[in-house]
Amino acid sequence: MLRYQNPDGGMGHGFEPDVLLPLSAAIPTAEAIFQTYDYGLDTNGHWFRDILAYFENSVQDIPKYWEDCPKEAMEYPHAPWWNWAPCTVFNPNPCGCVASAFLRYGTPSQKDLGLRIARDCFALLCSRDFCGDHDTLNILTLVEQLHAAGSALITDEILSAMRRRILENTCFDASKWNEYCFQPLDFVSSPDALWYDTVKDGIAENISFWLDSLNESGVWEPNFSWGVDSDVSRQVTQNWRGYITVKRARILKRFGLIEQ
Repeated sequence: MLRYQNPDGGMGHGFEPDVLLPLSAAIPTAEAIFQTYDYGLDTNGHWFRDILAYFENSVQDIPKYWEDCPKEAMEYPHAPWWNWAPCTVFNPNPCGCVASAFLRYGTPSQKDLGLRIARDCFALLCSRDFCGDHDTLNILTLVEQLHAAGSALITDEILSAMRRRILENTCFDASKWNEYCFQPLDFVSSPDALWYDTVKDGIAENISFWLDSLNESGVWEPNFSWGVDSDVSRQVTQNWRGYITVKRARILKRFGLIEQ
């Protein structure tokens, strides 16, 4: 991970395979936080503190706090869905993930910012406004981290709203899982997950789908692409194959389907 980190603490250089900008950007840097949680990395490390400093130092006076994709990214190869556009409304992607790290591991000023963001996230969560799959995943991470820390911010209302958003954004139709959508195991990564009961009716079928769709090379193909054929896009697809395969293998291991 460290080879993708810039001196300002942010991640670039294709750490998010769909954005090949070498400069730091919010989405790939938030991915580093997700992976820190997933792999149980040391949050006391200087590199992690640098990540939090990057987010604090780059916060902008826009409704979303950070841009998904900076203008400079348009000068480098990128997926067609990562086109720069001005931000006009609050969006919890990646704010929810960042707020979780601020509140659990940040300095006093970072905790203050994290609390402000968390309140925006929870206002959206409990509303009837649109909250998409990646938005929901970010708020889910915030809720899980605060729940683990015993935070008073996590009320029954928040937990109920979180379950509602997960159900809204989970596709239980296996015939659509070859298309881009969030499957039950995209929100639940182990039998001990906080939301297991929310999506449990789709878990067994999702596991079967994964096992059946593993190709002869022992990897899973991504269910999305740049829509063009080039050396860069082929390499990006290869990177995603690796990412998806490692992630799914780790989940299947937690469900006892892969031996040590």
